[in-house]
Order: sequence, then structure tokens, then C-alpha cells
Amino acid sequence: MIAATTIASAQAPLARANIPFAEAKPIFEALQPQLWPADLRSKTPAQIEALWSGWIAREDAAIRARVEAGDEDSIINLLLYGTTFTSQPRISEQQLAGIVVRQRETGATTFVPSPVLEGRIDDFMTALALPAGNERIQLARRVIERNGMNPATAQGKLRVRKYLEDRAAVVGSAVHAATLLNPDAALVDQVTIFRDRGLSSDTSILIDFGIEKALEDLKSNGMLKPAGVLRVAIVGPGLDFTDKQEGHDFYPQQTIQPFAVIDSLIRLGLAAAGRVDVTAFDLSPRVIQHLDAARARAREGSSYTLVLPREVDRMWTAELTKYWQRFGDRIGKDAKPLAPPPAAGRLEVRAVALPPPVVLSVTPRDLNVVVQRLEPLPANQQFDLVLATNILLYYDVFEQSLAMANIARMLRPGGIFLTNDRLFDLPSSPLRAAGSTSVVYLEQPGAAVKGDRIAWYQR
Repeated sequence: MIAATTIASAQAPLARANIPFAEAKPIFEALQPQLWPADLRSKTPAQIEALWSGWIAREDAAIRARVEAGDEDSIINLLLYGTTFTSQPRISEQQLAGIVVRQRETGATTFVPSPVLEGRIDDFMTALALPAGNERIQLARRVIERNGMNPATAQGKLRVRKYLEDRAAVVGSAVHAATLLNPDAALVDQVTIFRDRGLSSDTSILIDFGIEKALEDLKSNGMLKPAGVLRVAIVGPGLDFTDKQEGHDFYPQQTIQPFAVIDSLIRLGLAAAGRVDVTAFDLSPRVIQHLDAARARAREGSSYTLVLPREVDRMWTAELTKYWQRFGDRIGKDAKPLAPPPAAGRLEVRAVALPPPVVLSVTPRDLNVVVQRLEPLPANQQFDLVLATNILLYYDVFEQSLAMANIARMLRPGGIFLTNDRLFDLPSSPLRAAGSTSVVYLEQPGAAVKGDRIAWYQR
């Protein structure tokens, strides 16, 4: 159990700095012009340098605007998989695929009505009318109104229904995006598949198991030393809103990965209890506010409870199940879980209460890693480990390359970067591919995703 004061508590906050053109120039030189930002492709290096600060400002604003689109995806996940507002069963992946018809010639998607989905939309719209007491429905109401719709009027209800159907079709298409790609599509299109999508905060416990397996392999290879990890950064820690795999909505919103990483590091002997700090980088005001509120409660002595549902009919591997059973045993203690509603299906539920020192070891920071990093970063504050999972595929190759340059700048020499997203290795990058871990989550035949490949990079 962590009880000591963490090492970052007395350190002054660091400033954000934009990536300078001098560090972006080698990226331009390594990439083909068609992979450059569209508005810079016809420019000379001198012209790009003159335009760089303006481009960075526009890029930052454009990426931050995608957070709102991600909120829209989150409320559609709530519509599809939530169980607190409806008695309808959760939508399965097969049913979700059935609401979308994709035209081979044009690539356009067409919505196909589904009785289950229509029933869920009816119940969702009823909940929108009286959102009090349900934080997720309250967010959904704000997103609906932000899009200029009033669910309290007859005309507004028609617009809301059409909006929900259209967004469900978009999400349904994205769930199967990998299989819908032209098999001859360029690799760049496959590894940046969500570059035009909103930045969603939804998360799942599965990737945290993958991270633990990668850390175990890194320890075995001598790339991470016992008790050698003091500072960790997580890009996009996520907020469990209503994930399609393991997330539900019968418990309060929660962030899992920052605490999962601390738990794994201590279990593997890579960090000492009370001697590891996590910085959570995110663009979403919801994520930042959530962690700030948790820290405020911790300073008053309150714990932070994680709820960990497991769908019994989802065929987890035995190793993943064991991970779920022991999750949190190094940083918290078992708590009484909330009972799921009948519509949630067959679930086993665990809850882990985290004491205030653990909560206070996680610090949120608003930072756009594509264009920004913490700087200046003294050697004794550089990170030993940086993680970015299920996030970089939302960016194009140029943006990914900028992000890797910023991550490298914040890592100590020899530090490790882990990601489950496929990236291009540029000759100019200070990050070098050092290996990978393959992990299997599901034994379920026909599952769209059964596992992950966690790539290791070292500075």
C-alpha cells in the first residue's frame, strides 16, 4: 500500500512549450510532401519556418476542437451500451454492424433501422428530458443542446432522433473500419485510420493488462531496472464513460490507466510504493476536471473507488482474468461494488478503493502532445516511462511524428515509450524501436479484436 508522500509534490509546475521549427524540419525532410500538412506542401523551408508559429496555433485549435466531436462519440456509446436509462439489451458488435450499409463504389454509409436501437433511442430521449441525477445523461443533454437541438420540443425531438441515428451509423462504421478499408489501401491509411474522427476519452481495462505484460518483458530484458521508475507520463489516460467492451454506466465515471500503471510497476518491482509519480496529459476538460476533483477530495481524506466489471460471456483469457482478480492489490483494498442493473447482462463486478496518497500521485496536465511538451525539463524531472495507447491512430503521420519528437524531448536518456499504435520510424527520430510485446485478451471466436501489440521505443 502506498503511504509515503510522492516525489513530485514539492516540485514547481513546468511550462508548456511549442515544438520549434528546428525540430520539425527533419520530419519535413524525412516525409514525402504528400504527408505534410496540406497548407504547407507548396512552401519552401524558409516559407514554412516563417509560417510555423501560426500553423502550430491553428493545429492546436483544430485538435482541441476534435475533443467536442469525441464527446459526441461518447454519448453514442452511452446510447448503444448504457443500461441505467433502458431495459433494452446492450447493442452487440454484430447488431452494430447491421445498422450500417456501406456502398463499395462511394464508400458512403447508410443507416438501416434496428428495432433494438430504435427502442434504445426512445428510452434515451425520455432520459434526456429529465437528466438530473445522471452525470452521463447530463453530458448528453449538453452535447445535444450544443448542436442547436432542443429535446423538449416536437421539432427538436425529430432532429435529435435523426442526429442519434446518423451518429450511430458513423460509430458503427468506425467499429469495423479496419475490415472496411480497401485491402490495397496504403499502410499510412491503415495506421492513421481515425485521423478524421473526434478524440474520444472512452477506455477499457484490457490495454492495462497489455501494458503490464510489456513492462514484465522490459524488466526481463533489463531495459527497466528494479525500483528504477520514478516518473511516468500517460498521454490520454482516458475516462471510463461507457466503453463498448468492458465499460458500463451504472457506476460513476472513472479513470483507470494511471492507477493501473502504478499498480503494475509496484507488482513487478519496477517502482517502490510511494516513490512513483504519474503525469496525465490530456486535452479534454472533462478528464482534467475529473482528476482535479479526485485530487481535491483526496486532500480532504477521501478515497477514490474504481469499479471493475467483467462480462462473464466475454471469453477473456485465463491470464487476463487473473489480472482482473488481482488488479489494485498493491495500491488499494477491495470495496463493496455497486450492483449492476438487469439490462447490463451477466457481470462479475469488483471494486477497489484507492487511498488519498495514491490519488495524489497522479497529476493532470492540459497538454497537446502533437505540438507541445513540458519545457524546460530538468534532467531530474524527465520521465522514465511514457505511454500513449489507443490515441496516436487518431492523428496523421506528420502529427504522429511531431508527437514522437515531443515525447522524446520529455524522456530521460534510456527512457521507454510504449504504444499499441503502429508508427513510422523516421531516421531523424531520437526514439528507436527496441522490441514489442504481443498480448491476447480474448479467446472468443469472431471477435473483431483479440489482442494487442505493444511496441517499445527507447530514447
